Amino acid sequence: MATNGARLDNGFLVLSRIGRISVHWSRPIEGTPKTVTISKEADGWYVAISCADVPVKPLPTTGQETGIDMGLESFATLAHGQPIFNPSYYHKAEASLRRRQRRVARRKKGSHRRRKAVALLAKAHQHIRNQRRDFHHREAAKLVQGYDAIYYEDLRVANMVQIHCLAKSISDAGWSAFLSILTFKAESAGKRVQAVNPAFTSQMCSGCCVIVRKGLSVRWHFCPDCGTSLHRDHNAALNILRLGKEQQSRPGYGLRTLTWPAGASVVREPARL
Repeated sequence: MATNGARLDNGFLVLSRIGRISVHWSRPIEGTPKTVTISKEADGWYVAISCADVPVKPLPTTGQETGIDMGLESFATLAHGQPIFNPSYYHKAEASLRRRQRRVARRKKGSHRRRKAVALLAKAHQHIRNQRRDFHHREAAKLVQGYDAIYYEDLRVANMVQIHCLAKSISDAGWSAFLSILTFKAESAGKRVQAVNPAFTSQMCSGCCVIVRKGLSVRWHFCPDCGTSLHRDHNAALNILRLGKEQQSRPGYGLRTLTWPAGASVVREPARL
C-alpha cells in the first residue's frame, strides 16, 4: 500500500528522504491512502493518513430526523428540546493556563528551564484539544446512532469569531470541528447531514412562522400571535428541522464529502550514520 512519497511495509511507515519509521497505529487503515501528513505535537510526532473510498458501515435506520442549533449556553439543542451540555474545557482550564504562561514569561530566554516551561504549557493546551475532540466524537456518535438525517445551520464561523465578546467561547466550543466529525461519521454510517440557511432561525416562530424580533440576551421565545412559548434555542432547532425537510428536494445542498485521517502516533527511529 503506497501513496506519493510514502508506503507501508510490515507495519512500518517508509517516507522518501526520511526513511523507515516505527508507528503505533491507532486503528487499521481502510480505503485508499491519498495523503500523509506528519505533525509534531507536545508529546511527540503524529502521522495522519487521509483515505478515499472508505467502506461504509451502515447503522440500523431509526426513521428519526432532527435539527441542531449550535450555541454557547448549551453546546447544541436538538429539535425535541434536549440540550447538549457545553463542557467549556478551555474556560475551565484558563486559570491553570495563566499560571503556566506566567512561568514561561519569568524564565530566561534560551534557558533549559524556559524550554521545560514551554513544553508543559504546550501539553496543557494539547490536553484541552484532546478533551474537546473526544467530546465531539462522543456526541456525534450519539446523534448518528439516533437519527437518520441531521440538519444544522450553515454558519460562517470564521466571521463569527471576529466578534470580540464571543470569539473565545466560539473557539472553545469548536463548532466547525464538531460538524466535520459529525458529517464524517454520518457518511460512514449511511446517514445524512445537511446544512440549511441560518437566516431568521432564531427570530422566526416555529409555531406560525411569524418573525418575533429579540436580541441575543433574550433566551426565551414567546410568540404574541400563536402563543408558542419555548426556549430560544429549541425554537431555532425546530425551524432548522423544518427547513431541512423542505430542502430535501434539492439534492446535494449543504452536503459535504470528506476524507478522514486514520491518525497514529509516530516513534522516529534513531538515525544511523
